[in-house]
Amino acid sequence: MPAIKITKANLKEITNPTAGQVDYYDTDLKGFGVRATKEALTFFVRSLLAGTTKRPFIPIGVFGLYTCDQARKVALEYLHELRAGRNPHPAKQPKVETITVADLHRQYMSTKKTLAPATIRQYTAWMENHFKDWLTLPADTITGSMVLERLELLEIANGKSQAINAVKLLRSLFRFGLALHPGVIHRNPVDGVREVRERDWAKKKRRTTFIKPEDLPVWFKAVNAYDNPKGRDYLLMLLYTGLRRNEAARLKWSNIDFKRKAFTFTPEKKRGEKPEDDQVTMPMSEQLYKLLLKRRAAGYENEYIFPGKHPSPFLSNPDNYKRDIIAATGVQFCFHDLRRTFITIAESLDVPHYSLKALLNHSMGNDVTGGYIQITAERLREPMQKIADRISDLTTAVPIT
Repeated sequence: MPAIKITKANLKEITNPTAGQVDYYDTDLKGFGVRATKEALTFFVRSLLAGTTKRPFIPIGVFGLYTCDQARKVALEYLHELRAGRNPHPAKQPKVETITVADLHRQYMSTKKTLAPATIRQYTAWMENHFKDWLTLPADTITGSMVLERLELLEIANGKSQAINAVKLLRSLFRFGLALHPGVIHRNPVDGVREVRERDWAKKKRRTTFIKPEDLPVWFKAVNAYDNPKGRDYLLMLLYTGLRRNEAARLKWSNIDFKRKAFTFTPEKKRGEKPEDDQVTMPMSEQLYKLLLKRRAAGYENEYIFPGKHPSPFLSNPDNYKRDIIAATGVQFCFHDLRRTFITIAESLDVPHYSLKALLNHSMGNDVTGGYIQITAERLREPMQKIADRISDLTTAVPIT
């Protein structure tokens, strides 16, 4: 085995063999060498692995990509590892498991067997809309500053409430990751938000907004004049029933009983609310009855009252209706504001407490007395009509200027 001092000048003097290989060992650093083949000169280390009789061959890199000084520095590190009884050969290194943000989300959701379908859709939408560019990144590369910057952007674009909820979901994913993959996930980057914004960063005030009586006439007029019949009828149905946006969007024509003037829907199951029945039947006011008769007479695309666009058979994104009416009236509102408007009007009419809860399909919870009361759809017909009539009165009033 020839020996040379491994320098740039000496390596240029080496003649590559036409076949096979020749190893040259450095005269200064024992175990450091260069292997000559037909194609290239490759730096390497070959020395005794402490505690064994093995002398593994460990490549460093090709001359040209590595300088002699760079290769010598790596060789010193490799020789130190060998003397400590560790083999630094790349193929002998343990494989590092990589968990992406998408992996965390998928694994987290697979354990949440009791989540309502609406919650699953919401969580998925937050990840795909707000953290799409992070999904393929290794989870441990997400930093606190990245999360803080994203939170601030989301607050501007989507409002504080949605921004906080999305980041709280991210926090749950990383808590899950820390428990399930402690050797891969080493920290929760959302903790940095708390350090900057302090303890109450995720506290939210319950929304209390609704369409005020002085704004109802201009809002109602704009909705009735809306050139999108589906959007018009959808908004009016929310106002006349107090339904949640998705409860109304998923209504089918088969849910409407025109003879009894009633409709049946599947309530959303929210945290803290556990509807006693999967199906709830409510009476229709005369206003809603006429609206649906007119809508049925106009024909329909499929089984849903408010059909959607492919691939969703029902209305899945009504936000453009809201934006159009806000632009036309200047009255700011969200879909749940119509639910709060409905029940606020109902309360102003002195509708009994248990009827109010039934109209909103709120669980009686631990209310022992409420558990004994059986409120039928017919029992709710009179208060439902009173609410609709009061809406008509308010919407035809002269707005205050």
